[in-house]
Amino acid sequence: MASKRTVGRSESDRRQEAEAVLELSRRAKAEVAKLLKRNKAGTVTQAQLKIGLEEVDEGLKQMLAMVRHLL
Repeated sequence: MASKRTVGRSESDRRQEAEAVLELSRRAKAEVAKLLKRNKAGTVTQAQLKIGLEEVDEGLKQMLAMVRHLL
């Protein structure tokens, strides 16, 4: 016999996905702030900056996909 509590689970799943989106956003902001600080100080190479920005870009793509799924 199937469970009758499917609504509660879907809301919980959405909440978890929303929390994951917020966490990705926080990580992206922190990474960009760190890269900007290092760039301003002149302690980061162009290659390191490019790699860091590509990592942030991947996180933002994941975040965008999650947001579209939630809506």
